[in-house]
Parts: sequence; C-alpha cells; structure tokens
Amino acid sequence: MEITKEQVDHIFKQSKSTEEALIALYKLILPDWEQIKTSKGFPLIGKDGWLYICECFIRLSKPKENGFPGLWLNKGFDSSDHLPMWTVDLNHFYPTY
Repeated sequence: MEITKEQVDHIFKQSKSTEEALIALYKLILPDWEQIKTSKGFPLIGKDGWLYICECFIRLSKPKENGFPGLWLNKGFDSSDHLPMWTVDLNHFYPTY
C-alpha cells in the first residue's frame, strides 16, 4: 500500500496532538481502525518515510514534550530498508477485531 507525503503533511497540519496524528496515520492505512480491539506487531514503512514522519512528530511535540517523538517511537510504524519511502507493509501487523 502506498501513502503520500501530502497525506502525511495534511494529517500533521490538522492534528493538535501527537495522539491525534498517530491515530490519523493508522486510520489512513487501516480504514477499519475503529473496529480493532488490540494488535500485535507494527506496520512497516520505508526508512525515509519513517524518518520524515518522525520529524513531523518532533515538530508537533516540541511545545509540550521538548520535541521528543516518544509516541511515534513506541507505538508508530517500524521502518524498513527494503521498502520504498512511502510504501506501507501490513504483513507484520496483526489486528484483533
């Protein structure tokens, strides 16, 4: 699945908190997000896409958390050197409905 820089930028422009941004990113790749009760693993995204999103989290968290992207590091996607920048792989993410 592919996402775009424009979609990511829109999410961070509209989000007022890191929590809101993270949920919006998951909803972007998982339209049935609201039905997921729990999950194991994390989606993968290309390394450069991961770094770009991390920088967005740093900017969004600066006023409150001194720019530490803790939520993205702990609950966000994993990165892969083997995927293109904006490709998301859900093969390592196991939702329970």
